[in-house]
Amino acid sequence: MGRPKGGAAASSSSKKPKAKPKQRGGVDFKKYKHKVGRKLPPPKNATNTEIKSKSIVLPEQSMASERTGMAVNKRGLTLRELLQQTGHYNANVRRAALNGIKDLVVKHPSELKLHKVAIVEKLQERICDNDKVVRESLFSILQSFVFPSLKEDNAISTRSTLFLLMANILNGMTHLSMDIQLMSFRFLELVVINFPSSFPRYAEQVFNNFLAVLSNDRIHLQDKSKLNSVLNGLGHCLSQVAFATENGDASNRLVHNVSGRELWKCTLDEDNSGSRAFAMSNILTKLQNLIQILVNSVEVSASELFAKSTIDAQSSEALLSALHCLDLICKICIQEVKKPQMKFGRSETQFGPEWLKSSLLVYLKKLWGVNRSFHEKGDDRYYVFNLKIAEIFLCLSACMDDSMFPAEEFCQFVSSLLSKVKALRNKDIMEKHLSPLIISIPDLVSNAPDDSKGYLLEAFTDAFRDCKVDCKLILPYLDSVGKLLLPVGLEYHGVWVDELPGILLQSIDKAPSVTKVVLELLLRIGQYFPTIECGNMHSFVKLFGVKCDVLEPTILFRVVEVLQSTYKAGNLHITEQLSFLSLLMARFRVHPGPFCTQEDSQTSSNLITFKSLNHLILTSLSDMGDGSLVLELMWDNLSKEIVRVQNRAQIPSLHNMNGLFRIIVTLDAGTCKLMNEDVIKIIAGYLIDAAMDLSKTIELGFQSDKTRVFQYFIKPCIIIFCQNEKVLCCTLEMLKSFATGDDNVLSSVAKLKCPDLSHRICLVTTIIVFLCNDCKLHKNLSLGKSAIKAILQHTRHLMDSNVPDVTYEDKQKLRFAFEQLKSKALQLNCWDKSELENFSSATKCDV
Repeated sequence: MGRPKGGAAASSSSKKPKAKPKQRGGVDFKKYKHKVGRKLPPPKNATNTEIKSKSIVLPEQSMASERTGMAVNKRGLTLRELLQQTGHYNANVRRAALNGIKDLVVKHPSELKLHKVAIVEKLQERICDNDKVVRESLFSILQSFVFPSLKEDNAISTRSTLFLLMANILNGMTHLSMDIQLMSFRFLELVVINFPSSFPRYAEQVFNNFLAVLSNDRIHLQDKSKLNSVLNGLGHCLSQVAFATENGDASNRLVHNVSGRELWKCTLDEDNSGSRAFAMSNILTKLQNLIQILVNSVEVSASELFAKSTIDAQSSEALLSALHCLDLICKICIQEVKKPQMKFGRSETQFGPEWLKSSLLVYLKKLWGVNRSFHEKGDDRYYVFNLKIAEIFLCLSACMDDSMFPAEEFCQFVSSLLSKVKALRNKDIMEKHLSPLIISIPDLVSNAPDDSKGYLLEAFTDAFRDCKVDCKLILPYLDSVGKLLLPVGLEYHGVWVDELPGILLQSIDKAPSVTKVVLELLLRIGQYFPTIECGNMHSFVKLFGVKCDVLEPTILFRVVEVLQSTYKAGNLHITEQLSFLSLLMARFRVHPGPFCTQEDSQTSSNLITFKSLNHLILTSLSDMGDGSLVLELMWDNLSKEIVRVQNRAQIPSLHNMNGLFRIIVTLDAGTCKLMNEDVIKIIAGYLIDAAMDLSKTIELGFQSDKTRVFQYFIKPCIIIFCQNEKVLCCTLEMLKSFATGDDNVLSSVAKLKCPDLSHRICLVTTIIVFLCNDCKLHKNLSLGKSAIKAILQHTRHLMDSNVPDVTYEDKQKLRFAFEQLKSKALQLNCWDKSELENFSSATKCDV
């Protein structure tokens, strides 16, 4: 064995590379190694799909720009988008959508006005929403925004919208969820309050739903607020039926035993705000069942209250609401019983008095025991419960007899309620709930046994005396007093009437509505009850004059009518009435001042009122008998008022003086009582005061309106001067003394405004010139020749240049006054023309 031959060469030649095996399936592609992140080149057989084009720019393509000018809420959503979102499956989205709608209609009210029908049609789907917040938000939107807007029009579309809304509400009332049921009753209440005429067509079905929900014990066991919600809705529905029952005329007719289609047709034909039509026969059956449920509810609530140490507000409200519903049902039933039974095709006994006793009164008898339990409690709210129970039985009092409810016991119950009025701590509760009881007293007294009337009237009288003028119960009290005055033989007549003048005096400033009622009542008393004494009327007459000018004209005139009727009936002494009339004429303050144009007098209600009052007073005095005798009786009071007005340092007293002088003229213009130095001084001072404002300048060509006013003031004096020449002559002498510088003639006003002699002569000249313009006075003025001559002589004396303190301007005024007075004196035919010419010639050189 040895090495192979060939050595190294042989060895190298033997190491030949082995051939690679051939790959099956074809030739392999060449592989490339690429760096990470490097873009691969496209394959050689790739098709180029790139499309090259120029960009097209369209303006306003964004969502924000699309909404420019559109009404959107804070989130930028339109009404359409928000309405769509109200149906979203997510409750949070529905809540946000309703809040967005509220925000939108606040910012853009026109959106609601234009799309309110579409809003209601979409939102009514949420009435039965499973989410409580969604339902509450819907209620808020309907109450605050949608319904107020719907009420503004009366379109057919509104009625169809309400039809859809009511369909969902009725559906919600029968929902399996108690919360949705109760909320549906709140929606019903909202519809009935805003659209009462839409309720009658659904009344029967609605009352069925009320029966169903109130029969469910769960509602009584749950929160009382839920029960209150149902009872409040029931109360509003019953109120609509009660209103239609009490007003069964053409505009509020009651439809009995009609089919649903006929009822629907007659309702569609009516105005949305107009009539109400109810199928009463079916409704009365439902109400009969409701009475039993409500009475049981009252009993349960009462027992719960007795078990508690304090009354909670929810329980109290639930009990009060149930009693209110019972009261409405009783009023509806009573009205139906009073209607002719055969008029609407009903049998005589179907809903007659026997039906009332066998159904209604049987259930209500249970309340009698409840009121006794409440009577023992001291809380004001228990007192209110008893008031509501009493109101229910007062409604039924005409149909009750002693076999069911002892009348004497009921009168004692009502008397005890009136006696406790003083002890009530909560006056608001008293004013709210006591009124029906007070109004029912006259009917109760008329039906009560004679033995029971005494303590009932005593309790009523005590409560009436304690009622304040500013209390809301004063009007019900006065209404009842007016009705109680009609029965003859009631011993409290005089007590009630004696309270009226005091109430009137207090109400003049505080309560004008009370004043009107009292005046009407006093007027009826004076006209129809002449045997009733009105002792307190005397104090009323004395005190009333201080407040007469603050009254409304109608009240003021009615006061005069009341007292005049009372006087004619013999209940007011003539001296009291005369004193009142003179005081009223003297104390009424006229605004503005005495001098105003004819246009001003038309716009000044105060002046027109005084003139109307003046006429009324004078008419009343003329009706009281012989004028001279009446003036004799009232002279002392009249003269005192004249002096008081004359001394008042205010121009408006001229109107009062004018009125007082007109009283004298109306009664006896020629009375010798005027021949008194003090009276003459008053007449002269009155004439000077009236001329003072008129004669701001000496020229006698005055403005026509001021001239008419001055003539109005001096007219009563002219009448006096025509019938009593002595008074005229004495007045002229007093005017002469005034012109020559006697300050004793001056009134308080004249003393302040007429210091110089030239001005005095101008005023006196104005007065005498106006007197001379009346032809009827020429004869009597001639008797005062000496006074007129003295005035002319004094004027000529002042025009003398040697008289100090008379300026050139004053002399010009005096000359004009002198010539005017001289020309008027020539018309009197009491002087020779040459005598007056001597006055002129003596003054020519010095002026």
